[in-house]
Amino acid sequence: MASNPTISHALVLPDRDYAAWLAAAEAYIRAFPQVVVVRSPNGNDLNRYRDVTAVQTPGVWIDNNALTHIRRAYPLVVRVDVIAAGTPTALAALLGERIRRNDRYGAYLTDGHLSDRLSIGWFSDARPARIVARFNADIPNVNIGGLPSGMRKNEGIDANAPANTVLRAPLSGTVVQPTPFPPAMGYGTVVQIQTTIEGKAYLVTVTRLLRVDVTVGQTVSEGAPIGLAEGTTSKVVVRDMSGLNAVALDPTPLIYWAALRLQATADGVRVRAQAGTQYPILGSLNRSDLAEPLESHGRTLEKVGIQNEWIKLRTPTGVEGFSAAWLLNAVAREPLGELPGVNLDPKHPLGKPAPSRVAPLGWIRLAYKAVATQGFPTINDAHTFYDPLLAGYAAAGVKIVIVLTHQTFGEGAGFNWEQMYSADRGRWNDYIPQFVNAAKSVAQRYTGRNIVAAYQIWNEQDTDPINAVSAVPIQASDYAKLLGQTVTAIRSVDPAVKILSGGHTRGPTAGSNYARATISAISPISARPDALAIHPYGRGAPGANPRYAPFGLLDDEVNAYYPILNVPVWFTEWGVLNLPGDPASAIATYATGFLQHIQLNFGSKVAAAIWYAWADGMDNGYGLVNSSDQPKQPLYDQYLNT
Repeated sequence: MASNPTISHALVLPDRDYAAWLAAAEAYIRAFPQVVVVRSPNGNDLNRYRDVTAVQTPGVWIDNNALTHIRRAYPLVVRVDVIAAGTPTALAALLGERIRRNDRYGAYLTDGHLSDRLSIGWFSDARPARIVARFNADIPNVNIGGLPSGMRKNEGIDANAPANTVLRAPLSGTVVQPTPFPPAMGYGTVVQIQTTIEGKAYLVTVTRLLRVDVTVGQTVSEGAPIGLAEGTTSKVVVRDMSGLNAVALDPTPLIYWAALRLQATADGVRVRAQAGTQYPILGSLNRSDLAEPLESHGRTLEKVGIQNEWIKLRTPTGVEGFSAAWLLNAVAREPLGELPGVNLDPKHPLGKPAPSRVAPLGWIRLAYKAVATQGFPTINDAHTFYDPLLAGYAAAGVKIVIVLTHQTFGEGAGFNWEQMYSADRGRWNDYIPQFVNAAKSVAQRYTGRNIVAAYQIWNEQDTDPINAVSAVPIQASDYAKLLGQTVTAIRSVDPAVKILSGGHTRGPTAGSNYARATISAISPISARPDALAIHPYGRGAPGANPRYAPFGLLDDEVNAYYPILNVPVWFTEWGVLNLPGDPASAIATYATGFLQHIQLNFGSKVAAAIWYAWADGMDNGYGLVNSSDQPKQPLYDQYLNT
């Protein structure tokens, strides 16, 4: 789960004279990303949006009161931002001031136009997600020996959270000294967060932590990691502290999780007109589909996986209906990009194609080479080279992964990588701070510009040192230091960008063990990467030509790496190596089967699959174009249009 979820923000404009209202809002829409324009609320479900900016003008809202209308009709909306504007000209002026102040919701105003209701985000990274014990359900007390001892009512909700699952702050606030709880409640170690919303004080308790990674007095944001779960479940309790006595609130209707999606457990799960098998079939869901829940997020999480329950949802094709809850899992939608991408090399004669050629893809990936041995006397010389190139790709709509390695800093600077792996490991303590500064310099260059979508820290660090050729291998404990410190430095200047581990290359056993050891050694949790990257060379879909998949199924890689962080993994390199003479038709069959298998079976577990490489001659990869820059058909067309 990302710590900075995509903003879900709707701007509701009057239906009458809509073109004039839209023109008045155009500059605001361009200035602030992720704004969806809604043409009046009539016929539109505002529950889809966490935040709603409502233009209040006569004839749009019930009783001409946008706040009352939204709170009554759309209970999932968290923030209501009312703009009183009688004309498009007045709206343009009000929005223009927000742009000037870089203030999306006009927080500088004190006229009471902002209304926030209490909401909590989902707090467990375990997938599939679900509520396993509902509010006010009968649950056992726990005696000193750990055995059940009588029953009591559940004062919160319990979520699926196996041991070592990352737990996150359910809301923004201040960490406070925990209240002592009787052992019989089974709370274990807790984190408590206090906040005030609309003048009311609330205290939220997250229970059963194995490890706590926040301190008393620390300010945390919703979604920030706070620790690791100790066992099978974790409870969240919400108390209203504004009265004489603390009152436990049902957290279920308070849950808002913008990334929540529903995934069928098998192909062909039916969508019906009403809740029941006797009602007409409107459509179906396959395992590759991610459906949007149309019920409250808390109620959805109560019902998933439960026999005889039904959930109202919207399919990716827009069909609205009900599906059997026991055939659905709750997962998190990956917010970035499309699946296929390609690796480039701007230092190669064919390695920087025109942006229009790669625009059909979701991703490009390239190493940020910034050392003298690569032609850059200083890192600023590298910035001058890469900046216009990356800006051009970003403008074409493709998302960019930047790889930061020893060629970003260190190559040619006197570091003996082979000795640093074993006999001279202490030298990493000299190297890492300098590498971190170089990585931070790159992040500072691109922060806030919507150019770089993700940084990958190092490349194939788990390579067998005996057979290492182009990669620089690092032992897991040393890599944990490099990765954690770099993550912290990049997030200090760009908290929104994705950060990935270097591509693990040693397969589902040795590679995943290395990845698990690395992640376990990183503390605090906030220094962990957002996701793991892997290089599943030699693996394919069922039925793939063994010549291209000699090591078996890609499933083994996903199933080994995904549980380490419980977030989608990234294939930042994959493809066919050392077979330049093979027919492009055979490679096309392998590549399209690979992507289709991911889409059908791992839609919520693989974020990207980035082919290596764009052109023949880029090391030993099978290019989409040949050494004369001509497309290798049918691979070229099939891959770019998958």
